[in-house]
Amino acid sequence: MGREFVGIFDEWAHSYEASVSGKDPEYRDVFKDYENILSEVAKRVSGTVIEFGTGTGNLTAKLIDKGASVIAIEPNKTMRKLTARRFPAIKVIDGDLLQFDAGLDNIDAIVSSYVFHHLTDEEKGAALKKYAELLPPNGKIVFADTAFISEEAKHLQIAKERNRHFHLVADDLEREYYTTIPILMSLFEEAGFQVNFTQMNDYVWLMDASKKGAINMKKMNVESFNLDHTKVAAPFIRLAGTKKGIHGDEIYKYDIRFKQPNKAHMEMPSLHSLEHLMAENIRNHTDQVVDISPMGCQTGFYLSVINHTDYDDILTILEKTLQNVLDATEVPACNEVQCGWAASHSLEGAKEIAAEMLAKKDEWRQIYQEEA
Repeated sequence: MGREFVGIFDEWAHSYEASVSGKDPEYRDVFKDYENILSEVAKRVSGTVIEFGTGTGNLTAKLIDKGASVIAIEPNKTMRKLTARRFPAIKVIDGDLLQFDAGLDNIDAIVSSYVFHHLTDEEKGAALKKYAELLPPNGKIVFADTAFISEEAKHLQIAKERNRHFHLVADDLEREYYTTIPILMSLFEEAGFQVNFTQMNDYVWLMDASKKGAINMKKMNVESFNLDHTKVAAPFIRLAGTKKGIHGDEIYKYDIRFKQPNKAHMEMPSLHSLEHLMAENIRNHTDQVVDISPMGCQTGFYLSVINHTDYDDILTILEKTLQNVLDATEVPACNEVQCGWAASHSLEGAKEIAAEMLAKKDEWRQIYQEEA
């Protein structure tokens, strides 16, 4: 943890619970769905877990409830006392994200909530490499913290808070080391982790990373070749990558996974019709689509959009598009003039796939299988 911010928590320690519970209107959006965010972190890890920045112990409680053995590390003396008083059976150690002594060699996972932004990007990279040395192959890092899809999105959020006269939040965003998803993705990958990001509210993203085993350590040029397909749980929608152009435009690529890899697939006539229907209808809901194309493995699609930074809106757009598929009475451009294989289509098959995907829309944010 950036020790330069430790003193802030002396002042915040006694009002922290009010902030996270939504009683402070200025921080209400930051801590929206706070309990669910902590639960998502806790359910993704098991065994012996290091928790950085325990604060008042809210995430600690959920980890203990899940049966984890928690090593609590907290740099602020006041917060350490609060956690120790709440959980007298565990040892709360003075340490931070970079300087700590866990006292054990066998660590299964590392977690934190609302903490990682206290490090600069350079320090984040150094910390992740240090964690990689501690964790075994497939060891987990699960962080929940404020981050932004782009610098532009960050500046827009600051401007929004200034306009609402929420200057404390805006000052916080300008003072501390809040970074972007593309930078975080690179830092995790450079440290030897496979990582997925899920947006939890307007501020917080869930970072779910697994240390690659020896067989997977070589990084491939194709992003999906670096994804462990045995660990994911379809259906899901994940941000697969970003690319910034020389003039500042940004492309965001999403993995829309309909079927469980290596377990099921979409039959070609159904997939073909779904492609036509989605490609035509999705553009009625946004003009930022660059392309939507099926995967060769027949388990999903890739969606690319330009200068679109809102993950929740992508989910809404896809939901509307799939509903259009269900309402369709014909497959667009299903003829030999407009299609290269017009004989290979199935409207009913496409509808079945869309209905199945929509029925599980509550699962779209969950990328990886839950820990056993």
